[in-house]
Amino acid sequence: MFSRYHFLIIAALIMLPFNHLYAQTHQQTKAKRFFSGQKMLVSYREGGPVYGTYFFLEIHYCRSGNYLLYGQSRKQTVLGNEQVNNWQDKGTWNIISFQGNTALQYQSTSGRRDLIPIQLLPDGSVWVNESVSIRKRGRAQCR
Repeated sequence: MFSRYHFLIIAALIMLPFNHLYAQTHQQTKAKRFFSGQKMLVSYREGGPVYGTYFFLEIHYCRSGNYLLYGQSRKQTVLGNEQVNNWQDKGTWNIISFQGNTALQYQSTSGRRDLIPIQLLPDGSVWVNESVSIRKRGRAQCR
């Protein structure tokens, strides 16, 4: 025979997975709001302190789920010159849950796919890792 106590325990166990899914969905919704319709400046460095390459990405995250990217890399050469490369990219983006974490997923029209784990911070900003800076720079200019 089931007592009222057993019923409450079973009900709590049944609801536990749904509460977990709600928390992930809530984080995903907050992250999607953070990016959607925004122009972002993403900057980071790869390589060593002397001859590392600096990357600056202006990314327009359209509400439609598309993105436009304008990128630039800068690198000091051994001869003391600065090598600058510019490029553009476009594709689709989405916020998903991956291995229990919130992640930014994108797919370029060239076929490149990537998944970047992100964390929402209490101040409303997004953190990727120590070497990546993400700053809002106004409204996305979507076509």
